[in-house]
Amino acid sequence: MQPVTSPIFEAEVLNEHVNAIAGDKPIAAFDLKALNNILGGVFPGQNYAICTRPSVGKTTLALQEADKLARDGHTVIFVSAELPQHKLLAKSLTRLSEGELTLSTVADAASPEHQKHNHFKHALEKYREEIAPNLCITGPLTVTDLGCLAGSCIRERGQVPILFIDYLQLLACGSAAEPFMDERLAIASCVKGLRDISNCYGCPIIALSSITRTAYSTKKPDLSMFGGSSAIEYGFDAALYLTEDDEKTEFPFDFPGDKEKRLKLVALKNRYGTLSTAKLEFDGASATFRDRN
Repeated sequence: MQPVTSPIFEAEVLNEHVNAIAGDKPIAAFDLKALNNILGGVFPGQNYAICTRPSVGKTTLALQEADKLARDGHTVIFVSAELPQHKLLAKSLTRLSEGELTLSTVADAASPEHQKHNHFKHALEKYREEIAPNLCITGPLTVTDLGCLAGSCIRERGQVPILFIDYLQLLACGSAAEPFMDERLAIASCVKGLRDISNCYGCPIIALSSITRTAYSTKKPDLSMFGGSSAIEYGFDAALYLTEDDEKTEFPFDFPGDKEKRLKLVALKNRYGTLSTAKLEFDGASATFRDRN
């Protein structure tokens, strides 16, 4: 940053600011209307956080959105610090089979002898042709490595990537400067690093987050739910809470994979929009989220 040696008055830069306002438009649309209605789409340089309790479907939601954006031609980097890549692929293929496969049958359907193999093969071809060319799934890495990866995508593809983090607390642990660094400090450093990436390259970032155990029983969600550090409250442009519409507060939360769940997205923070709620339906067996009226 250049030092300011003399004041620059608005009259001198007004046209520049007006042009910036005119160009402040989303670069992509989410798959789910619920996200578009709350966030207005995917904006360059904006950071979004989605927090949930365990087993609500945060990875499935993020992956569905990542697949859609890649399918639309956007470069997408999906950092999976929790699940191996082949488990994510199984979710994608199940969803792409349009109800013909489930998460419990997709592995068997990979065999040529299986009665559902043609559906598996068709889903795989759709994934190979429409999603895979634009989707980079990586295992755990540091925030520094993620920044290098984003820069490489811009240089090699000429396109700013959209970043997905699954999930924030695990990325922070892997990025900690010291082996036994305090978790709050590690998360604060991670959040700052992600903000630096989005500011430097203009990358939109969608980061998943856990919530604190003390928040499991809360009936009124707020920003203090985010696990590990208050930095999450301040470091993201929007913070959403994904939960059951008919909320159950006891642990375990019991999300059987063969039933559709009525969920809602609650905007806890929305720097450039309104605080609203949107309804979703989660079919765990088919690894699919749908909008719900």
